[in-house]
Amino acid sequence: MDSGVLLAGWRRTPLAAAAMAIMEDDTREFCTAQMVKLETLPKARFEKNRRELEFYETHFSNTVGCEPLSEDLGIEADEVAARYGLAGPDALQIAAAIRQGAVEFYTSEKPGKPMFRVRELKIVSLHSL
Repeated sequence: MDSGVLLAGWRRTPLAAAAMAIMEDDTREFCTAQMVKLETLPKARFEKNRRELEFYETHFSNTVGCEPLSEDLGIEADEVAARYGLAGPDALQIAAAIRQGAVEFYTSEKPGKPMFRVRELKIVSLHSL
């Protein structure tokens, strides 16, 4: 899942119910990426928001894997970005999910965005749940 799902769950946005339903579904296994951690943890640490930090860390501690930023990931992300017209951060997260064997990728993006062209994963928008 992308960082937008975690942020929606924490911030109690209109997408929060869908985000939390996914995150709290104990029949799912989650993988993550260092990129997702970079998009969530540093700001919570900087602002000394202990509850927000615990929210994210609880999720990350329950993941089955975390794809680090690496040269190989960058190469694959570049290929995915070129193939589907993705922005860099989206390409990194999608490539990380593919490398870990994910089947589904949850996002806060609206359907119709370039990431929905990806064929290697089922892309699921919180907006469609």
